[in-house]
Amino acid sequence: MTRTMRSALLVAIGLACDVAFATSAESQDYQRQLERCGIDPKPRLPPMEAIEGCTAVINSGKATRPILAEALVRRGDAYRSRQDDIDRALADFNEAIRVAPDYAPAFASRGFVHLFARPQLDRAISDFNEAIRIDPASANVFYYRGVAWSGKGDWDRAIADFDRAIRLRPSFSIAYRDRGKAKRAKGDKAGGAADQAEAERIGRQGPDCGGAAGCGR
Repeated sequence: MTRTMRSALLVAIGLACDVAFATSAESQDYQRQLERCGIDPKPRLPPMEAIEGCTAVINSGKATRPILAEALVRRGDAYRSRQDDIDRALADFNEAIRVAPDYAPAFASRGFVHLFARPQLDRAISDFNEAIRIDPASANVFYYRGVAWSGKGDWDRAIADFDRAIRLRPSFSIAYRDRGKAKRAKGDKAGGAADQAEAERIGRQGPDCGGAAGCGR
């Protein structure tokens, strides 16, 4: 091999190493942004870190449709925790629904905005309906739809949703609490008292009510 050929080969090897190193670095950075977004793994992160990580994932061009939808919802949830960023949260949930129309958490999270941040109970119920259609195994969504029905004074539908939430998660203490309130609103004092006592009993054993008496109050 001539000196010229050896030099060309060394240059080619060096370029290949540079490309491999850059690719590895990009892969590691993308993985880090997934972690910051809360996708892989899924810790609770400060809103700003989650927003930055999710934005990096969204803008990377590497995310699959499911990952992109999850990143949008996680960033939207982080925005939703900041009162001044509700419009951004809604924009992210809407985009997640556009990207992945069968992604139940996008509808659920948008429903939370319409239930709490900008109350429009009918819109919240509509979003929860869609989330339940896609994923009928979410105790949380049944519970929050029950909260929305309670807000409208539709106690029968609220109780039905709390029933379903409790069947899916028998230790769901706040579902017992709110079902008890709905029963009492209907005039069923004994049923309401029984549910609220059960809520308090479970609440003493777990985190739903801070691990203390109060779930039944």
